[in-house]
Amino acid sequence: MPRFTRGLYPVIVWILLGSSVSAAEVQIQHHDLTVELNPATHELIAHDIMQLIGPFRETKAVRFLLNPVLEIDQVLVGTEVIKYWEEVLHQPSQDTNVEDGPPVRTIEIALPESMLDRELLELSVSYQGEIYGPPQAAPGLRFVRPDNTNGHVGEEGIYLSSETFWYPHMVGSLASFHVAATVPEGWLVVTHGQETHRDITAGRLVVEWEVQEKTEALSLVSNRFLEHHQSWKGIDIATYLFADDDHLAQQYIDATVRYLEVYTELLGPYPFPKFAVVENFFPSGLGMPSFTLLGQGVIKRGYTQPYSLGHEIVHSWIGNSVFNDVQRGNWVEGLTTYLANYYFEEQFEGQEKATAERTRMLYEYNLYASAQHDYPLVQFHHKETRADNAVGYQKAAMVFHMLRREIGDSAFFEGLRQVVQEFSQRYADWADLQHAFEQTSEKELAWFFHQWVNQAGAPIIHIVDSRVDGQESAGGGYWVRLKLQQEATSFRMQIMARLNLVGREPYDALLDIRNQTQTVSIWVPAKPVHLTLDPEFHLLRRMQRSHMPPMLNQWATDSSRQVVQPMTHSQDQPSPFQTIVDRVQSEPDSIAEIVQPSDLSNTTSMLVLGGLQENPLAARVLTWCGGDVQVDETGVSIQQERFAGEHIVVLVSCVNPHNPDHVGSVFWGYSPTAVQQVARLLFYYGWDSYLVFQQGRVVHRGAFLPVRNPLSIELQAA
Repeated sequence: MPRFTRGLYPVIVWILLGSSVSAAEVQIQHHDLTVELNPATHELIAHDIMQLIGPFRETKAVRFLLNPVLEIDQVLVGTEVIKYWEEVLHQPSQDTNVEDGPPVRTIEIALPESMLDRELLELSVSYQGEIYGPPQAAPGLRFVRPDNTNGHVGEEGIYLSSETFWYPHMVGSLASFHVAATVPEGWLVVTHGQETHRDITAGRLVVEWEVQEKTEALSLVSNRFLEHHQSWKGIDIATYLFADDDHLAQQYIDATVRYLEVYTELLGPYPFPKFAVVENFFPSGLGMPSFTLLGQGVIKRGYTQPYSLGHEIVHSWIGNSVFNDVQRGNWVEGLTTYLANYYFEEQFEGQEKATAERTRMLYEYNLYASAQHDYPLVQFHHKETRADNAVGYQKAAMVFHMLRREIGDSAFFEGLRQVVQEFSQRYADWADLQHAFEQTSEKELAWFFHQWVNQAGAPIIHIVDSRVDGQESAGGGYWVRLKLQQEATSFRMQIMARLNLVGREPYDALLDIRNQTQTVSIWVPAKPVHLTLDPEFHLLRRMQRSHMPPMLNQWATDSSRQVVQPMTHSQDQPSPFQTIVDRVQSEPDSIAEIVQPSDLSNTTSMLVLGGLQENPLAARVLTWCGGDVQVDETGVSIQQERFAGEHIVVLVSCVNPHNPDHVGSVFWGYSPTAVQQVARLLFYYGWDSYLVFQQGRVVHRGAFLPVRNPLSIELQAA
């Protein structure tokens, strides 16, 4: 069979997969896919019968994408053998524009003249090859994205996703599937939809799945799972876990049911016949239509929290039922983050927890998406870095929060349900969301979406003048005059002002700000003594580093940072802190210096490893916290609460009093074993000023006050 190959301009897979198509393109309506998978040899043998819809007269050809390692045996249109040609598209690597990323190829089939006037065609492709991409650890101090693999068939497990191009794919096609998969006996298969048949033949499992819901791309996983099933309102709730973690099955089933109860009420009927929690052999947190693929480390820790399992369940509606056209911006992750990571906490953990979550989102945006790393939401496609996460997840979630406050709960949640209902098994973009929310709120929102979605940045607000007029008298009260100024771009916003009054409860006023410089007047019924703008962090805004509490993530985002190693350990007793040093050194383009104890620096943030006996700088950095932290050889007191014993591990961050843009973080424990338990996950605990661990679990945490809050001022009556 003739095969012609040539290099093309770099094309990124997620752009290829995330694009809607015009009516003038051929599309696949249905795949009847038979696949045999052999883990021992990494082999995939497949036959796909596709139902195509025209217009064939306009295109005169059929084109699809397939992994170049898969050799095509035969192509049929109907019963006629057809010649094909191909071209390889080398993707750029993730961090450069060099064409050294994994390739994908286009197969083109010229249609005979006799077939061009048909409305439907049946295209059959037989192919085989080895899919062997052992997952490579993702870089960075903590998990941002799954380990890197474009697909793997091996003894560790089978993972075939959109990036694998393991079956013929046409850009933008939304197709249904029938899948018949064969794997070794003792293995199970999970994919979208519903399992309809299972049989053992000659030591091989043959399992069939029916995927009736249209999908952008089919993922399939297989391993030596143990399965559990429970029905909830006609939906199959399932787990597919490894034997070591099978005892956690009911915990995950119960949590799934709880989330489905909440989100079916909020978003409408669940759109799939099942939801399965599936354990993965490499680190991941992926939401596919009707199942989630969670890494073994996550499963073992029982991560049923909203930001883990709940997040993937919300994707059932947002992203896996309503599709996202990434070329027009990815709104799915921000909305899912808002509904799962934030809204669930607000509803079930209370306002204090909700405020803490908003605060953390704001800190993450400011630390990781600084002005030089920020970009418009409409340009966010997927996350590769913590800056992408800060923009596409945290900033976007705050934008949805502000939209909810702008139009009210009723219009906001009605708009969500309208989007889910109208765009089920279809693509939606930011413009579609704007239209839906304008309909339900009966408000013009072009200004809102232009300001928060189409342009970069966030407001930088200053209180440049304040004055209190009048005196308290019968019905008199006081007027507080504020002059506010924004740096650079002028944002339209609503910002809460909270005033502390003499002898009264705090008084809240909502200010409508529309100009770069604006004077506002607030009437209060009693003498005002203090004012704070945005006290509960409802507004996306820029903050300086010194306006946030000290935390490990301030060290991680400082352009000048050091790791201060403990004094040298003997070969017989390796340092329990080595995991941290190795993780820092594994960062791509790491700028952190690994240094020995010498002297404190006022020009860098410092991560000091080891306590009083191990690192002479530990005690000196902890003095930066003043009297809040007291340490001795057996334990620590934090704000007068005492923790002691060999199972205790502590992480404390203090502001450098000589340069508040820098912090000193100290990490130590009272036994090497206790330190090792926490060290491997240290950078997951970056948002608190202090954390105390006991036997590897957090037992105490909190934040110290920032050096100052520029949006908080004392008031003096004239």
